[in-house]
Amino acid sequence: MGRSQPAIEEVLASHIAGELSALHPTHIARFEAMRVTPRLLPVSNTPGEYVYVVAETQGKVLFYSDMDEAWGLQSQDNLGGITLLTDDLYQLSQLLHQLYGAPNIRTCGG
Repeated sequence: MGRSQPAIEEVLASHIAGELSALHPTHIARFEAMRVTPRLLPVSNTPGEYVYVVAETQGKVLFYSDMDEAWGLQSQDNLGGITLLTDDLYQLSQLLHQLYGAPNIRTCGG
């Protein structure tokens, strides 16, 4: 992994901010409640590849794959990594809808 950690964290923060700007306030609050300090997690089925864990919930990690430019939610495997399957990658909003359902639009105050 030849990228510097501060540069990656800035790019990751930019991706998260962009995704959050499109979310309903209820989903933003839920995401912020499960958010963790970003950390690298190895991809067990692709040696040398990593994803970035940004949140944890219900015994699973929510991560960003910069290679696929997509988000995933999985339990860690017995090696402490994840098995990355591109069919299981989504936009952040899709994952939050899977976890928490559609937000109550009436809570928007409008």
